[in-house]
Amino acid sequence: MPSQHPATAQATSDPAEVAIRAAGEFARRLGSIRTGAGAPVRNIFVSSPDGETPPLAGLLRGGGRGGQLRVKLYLSLLWVCTAAPFEAAYPARAWAALLGLQDPDGKGARRIQEAIRDLDERKMISVRDRGGLPSVLTLLDEGGRGEPYTPPSKSYNALRTSRAPREALLRQQYFKIPSKIWTEGHLARLKGPGVAMLTVLYCEQRGQTDSEVWFTPEIAKDRFHLAPTTRTAGLAELRDLKLISTRQAPVSHDGTYIGFQRRRAVHSLLIG
Repeated sequence: MPSQHPATAQATSDPAEVAIRAAGEFARRLGSIRTGAGAPVRNIFVSSPDGETPPLAGLLRGGGRGGQLRVKLYLSLLWVCTAAPFEAAYPARAWAALLGLQDPDGKGARRIQEAIRDLDERKMISVRDRGGLPSVLTLLDEGGRGEPYTPPSKSYNALRTSRAPREALLRQQYFKIPSKIWTEGHLARLKGPGVAMLTVLYCEQRGQTDSEVWFTPEIAKDRFHLAPTTRTAGLAELRDLKLISTRQAPVSHDGTYIGFQRRRAVHSLLIG
């Protein structure tokens, strides 16, 4: 007997369990190498180098489930579209199941379609309609300027070879979100603040999986443009879901031994 498609699972199913089954289908399509690599995300998605509002904060604005869904869908596209031509053409119900939305065949699919329109208008993706077939979603650069997408590693290496200025290299620096965030249903369980702070922590970890991360409220506001309530709620949510651990530790504000120290909340990601 064929297995049931995640999007046709009963409405009473746990959305996270539906998401895990859907993520398994996506992972099989991607293959073990691409799944093992996770989702590459440029730092400029989280922290804008020019002082403007980063795309992450911009996508969250407006509050409610619409903001968090835009972020979840875009991150999922970065996970799925890792090879040229950096596009995907899956039914809306498949994305709805992957993100753990209720009623993925109906209301969930409609919410995905709305998020797709929003991402298109915000120049994070381009959409090609195919009549009765699923639309083709093509990734655009994380900076939100409508520029074509290229893998950050490829762009960084090309710029470094051509001895590009430091500012150009900074725009190509990136981090990775592990595939387990999808395949274990974590993204489906998270709300907007949790998704935002998880992304920030992976960015600040800078690829050092055993490193701890800390930042002041001023850094969270100035660098990430996230409200204090988002930061506090998001970190609490990540702790509740056992995605991070937090401890108090003395931290020098400038990283030196002679610098002034304060006790700060220091965070460790538990999924690397």
